[in-house]
Amino acid sequence: MKPRSPSFKKVWGAPVALAVLTCFGLLSALLGTGAWHWASWLSLAIPLATGLGYWLWPRKKA
Repeated sequence: MKPRSPSFKKVWGAPVALAVLTCFGLLSALLGTGAWHWASWLSLAIPLATGLGYWLWPRKKA
């Protein structure tokens, strides 16, 4: 019997969420003013902080 492969959501959930946040941040920076700029900063800072966290503190190999 073959082991089950991980589900699509488990493998691609986080990268898709980060991509959606990035697209939202870029579009809100281009098209919005005022509060949209703050939303842009926040939504672009989350993927940046995630990448920085994985770069500075890499996961230990199992």
